[in-house]
Amino acid sequence: MSCLEISDRLWEHVEPLLEPFKRRRPGGSKPLEFRTVMNGILYVLKTGCQWDCLPACYGSKSAVHEHFQRWVAAGVFKEMFRWSAAEYEELEGFDLAWQSMDGSLVQAPVRQTRCQKDEGLGRNPTDRGRSGGKIHLQVDGKGMPFAVAQAGANVHDSRLVTVTVEAAVIEAPADAGQSPRHLCLDKGYGYERVEREVAGLGYTPHIRKIGEEKRSCDSEPTHPARRWVVERAFAWLKGFRAIRTRYTCRGANYLAFLQLACALILGRRIEAKTV
Repeated sequence: MSCLEISDRLWEHVEPLLEPFKRRRPGGSKPLEFRTVMNGILYVLKTGCQWDCLPACYGSKSAVHEHFQRWVAAGVFKEMFRWSAAEYEELEGFDLAWQSMDGSLVQAPVRQTRCQKDEGLGRNPTDRGRSGGKIHLQVDGKGMPFAVAQAGANVHDSRLVTVTVEAAVIEAPADAGQSPRHLCLDKGYGYERVEREVAGLGYTPHIRKIGEEKRSCDSEPTHPARRWVVERAFAWLKGFRAIRTRYTCRGANYLAFLQLACALILGRRIEAKTV
């Protein structure tokens, strides 16, 4: 049996979400345990293997994949991300005063589909026009993810700000209007329209303009660098091989993998705090 298993803490909250999917009619072969199915999905996420290569200890690969498709359509993995974020907020709390956002390109050597834009695929301008995708992530001041979106590799980062903010699984605090919220972005967002967009979303934008040089050490003091936390979060995400290289054709399936990975990242921090 693989050591990749969903934690007891997370499973206690996931199990009620899967209750509607239990078989109601008797007969037929014995159904797979849902926890075993979830462990199989976690195995694919972590190793990046094909569904056909799923170890037999997780059951029939077609049954596991069928359950995965049904759970994606029902929004189970988004709810897992939402619950993990709520649990983390209660235990430690997100640092929303200083937030960061960025995008990261991923290779997507999948077969061509008729609606690449709808599935979050596009020609990668940095990879000779090959098929690729993009992960767009928003994190708090400590690098904990709470919003993730996906798009084609040919979609510019500056076009995904509002989409990502609206994908957040946590609600803004009640005193958000009184407490300033800062959003750190790199030079790729250095457009006046982005500054207006970020300000309209209730953030104070911090964007270094293209061509602007770093200030010298003897200049007036500035805020410490805060963008590195989002780069670290991307490193955490790409530790899951099914995310590092996208082999799924459907955008909904890849987004579900992203949401599950974010839930597991938050879950690791929760477990570390409760040990």
